Amino acid sequence: MAALTGTAIIRNGSVFDPLNGINGDKKDIFIREGKVVPALNSAEQRDALVIDASGKTVMPGGVDSHSHVAGTKVNAGRLMRPEDHYKSVRAKTAITHSGSGYTVPSVYKQGYEYAAMGYTTVFEAAMPPLEARHTHEEMRATPILDMGAYMVLGNNWFIMRYLKQGDIEKAAAYASWMLRTHKGYGIKCVNPGGVENWGWAKNVGGLDEPNIHFEVTPRELIRGLAEVNEMLGLPMSLHLHANNLGHPGNWEIARDSLMIADRLPGPRPVQCLRRHILEGLLLRRSGIGQVH
Repeated sequence: MAALTGTAIIRNGSVFDPLNGINGDKKDIFIREGKVVPALNSAEQRDALVIDASGKTVMPGGVDSHSHVAGTKVNAGRLMRPEDHYKSVRAKTAITHSGSGYTVPSVYKQGYEYAAMGYTTVFEAAMPPLEARHTHEEMRATPILDMGAYMVLGNNWFIMRYLKQGDIEKAAAYASWMLRTHKGYGIKCVNPGGVENWGWAKNVGGLDEPNIHFEVTPRELIRGLAEVNEMLGLPMSLHLHANNLGHPGNWEIARDSLMIADRLPGPRPVQCLRRHILEGLLLRRSGIGQVH
C-alpha cells in the first residue's frame, strides 16, 4: 500500500537538522510523495512504509564541500595503484554498476559509497581548465550524487597579469568567463604564485615574495581572487590551498593567509566562517597555541 499512497515513516532515529535547530533528538520523520511533511493522517500512517532507524543517524543529505573525485589527478592515482583495483571489487547487481578500487575508487563505486554514508552532494575541489571536459564526464558518470567543481585559477597567467596591474574588474570579467565556459562552481587557489615557479624547479616561501616573470605575490593573488569572488557573488568562498602546505611550521603562513580576506572592505561572513573551519582543520596540530 505504501507504493500507492507514496508515504513513509522513519521511526526512532537520532535526527540532526541544523537549519531547524534539531541536534540528535529522537524523532519520527514523515514523508509524503518524496517530501518531508509535519505529519501524516491516520490512514496514511496505516499504509506507510515504516523504516526502523533505531540506533542510526537521520539527517538531510550530507554535503562534502572538498573532495577529489573526478579528473586527471584521481586518474593518475588510479594508474599509480593498479593493485588497488584487484583487491577491492564491487560486483554488478540488478540496479547498480560494478566498480573497483579502494584508495581511489572508480566513479560508480565512489558514488554508491558516498550515498551509503548519507551524502547527496560532493564538490571536486580542483578542476584545471584544460581538463574541465574530462572532469565533467566523470562527474556525470558518478551515480546518485549532485556534483560541482572549483576552477583552478590561483596561478592562471591572465589572472596574475591583471592582478599585478591592479585591474580587478578585468580579473573578475576573465574569471566569470572561465567559470561560465568551463561550468565551474567556485574558485580554487592552489599555492598562489608558487605553482608558476615550479616550472623552474622553484617555489615561493612567503606571502610577500614575488614569483618569476609575473612578479606578483601570494598576498596579491589571495586578496585579488577573494575580491573577485565577492564581486561575482559566487555561492562558495575562495577555496585556498595555502603556500607551504605540508611543510613543518607552515601554520604561520596559513594563519596569515586566512587573515587576508578578513581585511577586505565590507562584511564577509562566509569567509569568516571558512576561516574558522580551516583553522580547525589545518592548524590544530601545530602552532595552535600561537594562533589562539
